[in-house]
Amino acid sequence: MAESVPTHHPFPAPEATRRATAPEDVQELLHQAKYTTSPVEVPMETPLMQLPDGQTQAFRHLAHSIVSRTLAHESEYHRTKRPELGQREWKLLKRQNELSIYKRRAPKTQEQSRTAAQSKRPMVLCVGSIAGELEDVLYGVHAKTREEMQVTLPYLSKGHEDCAMLAKLEGGSTTDPYRQLTLKWHLADALSEAKIMKLRDLCTLESMGISTDAQGERYAYYLLQSVDFAGCPVPPENSDVIRANMMFCCIYRQVPGSHIVDVYAKGMFDLGGDIPSFLVYNSSCSLMLSVLGAMDSAEAKRLTLLALQKAENWASSSIDDLSALDLEEFELTSDSTPSGYSNSASSLSSEVANVIAAMPPSLSRLLSKGHRKSRSRRQPSAEPCCVCSKKPAMASIVGATHRTCGVCLRGVCNKCHVKRRLFSRPLPVTVACCKSCLLEAKQLSVDPQDPCPMLP
Repeated sequence: MAESVPTHHPFPAPEATRRATAPEDVQELLHQAKYTTSPVEVPMETPLMQLPDGQTQAFRHLAHSIVSRTLAHESEYHRTKRPELGQREWKLLKRQNELSIYKRRAPKTQEQSRTAAQSKRPMVLCVGSIAGELEDVLYGVHAKTREEMQVTLPYLSKGHEDCAMLAKLEGGSTTDPYRQLTLKWHLADALSEAKIMKLRDLCTLESMGISTDAQGERYAYYLLQSVDFAGCPVPPENSDVIRANMMFCCIYRQVPGSHIVDVYAKGMFDLGGDIPSFLVYNSSCSLMLSVLGAMDSAEAKRLTLLALQKAENWASSSIDDLSALDLEEFELTSDSTPSGYSNSASSLSSEVANVIAAMPPSLSRLLSKGHRKSRSRRQPSAEPCCVCSKKPAMASIVGATHRTCGVCLRGVCNKCHVKRRLFSRPLPVTVACCKSCLLEAKQLSVDPQDPCPMLP
């Protein structure tokens, strides 16, 4: 039987079960989530629930069966060279970049009888391709803790409010580091664009990993399947939250010899309540396009990891750099007296302060004991762009300088930088990022089992 859940767990179990219940009423907790601007107040990390072996095996079998069926459909579509879907059978709902989302057309003889069912639980299909690597698709959605869920979910879905990791049933291995089978809870304003008042919550079984099919070809899979779980009861009817249900299964394949990933995804969505069918389809399209956000999330993780690695290198060498510079400045002083050394140290401290002030706040804290070697001797002229080597226009007249890359902290011009978000506590930080760091981050070796990179 499952271990007792701590009293601060946000999901009280029904009295019929032996799992411990939380003293806080779930209706009040969810009511606060809707009518306050901040997320639901829950601990940063709650202890995971321990499930009986039989229940774990049942969830494992459920995930395997859904992925296997989706893989069979994808394999047939892949075998036929991924043809265009017939307009008689499929209706295009949305196209973005190289992804197309369709719904199956109902036969005219059944159209009237199936209208209600379609509006409640429509089946949609997403096919196409995205730029990137197979591993990055899973790296972007891979979340082992609530904190990692909090920073990745905004990339994947609109209206994210809160989340929790309920139970971890399987983890990664040396052969498949991306393997994960978990139970998770999501709270979101899924219909925020329509100004609908009530939030939607989900209790889902999440499964992901990389494997090979019967032909020996590699593929990645990602599944979100709504489940009934006693540790996450359905909100009561008078609650300000409605329990939604979904099935979302994706199969990804790397196109040989390219940086393109083929996508095949099926989904069924029931947002609950009396909602017009067009709103359900709009929300379904947004969820299906979350594969695009997965790549952005993976890039943010890589850039954050790169920034941390560079910051550690700078911090470890800064003390030696500062000591050597102090000694050199002292030797060059005409009057080698304590007062002369003090002037040199004062000048250096001012220089360090200027450098740290130019850094993003989250990185400046990492480097508060020192500064980069390239900044230890500020040149009379402005620093050139680290990508194209051009100096700022009017630099010699008005002292103009380039922006500072938030990852490598070098100067970068307007043409050679893009804005990117880095994972940071308590909120992500948007920085200018040079193209050199973008390329370096893509080549960075990552392990999804490592803790999520996070700037302090």
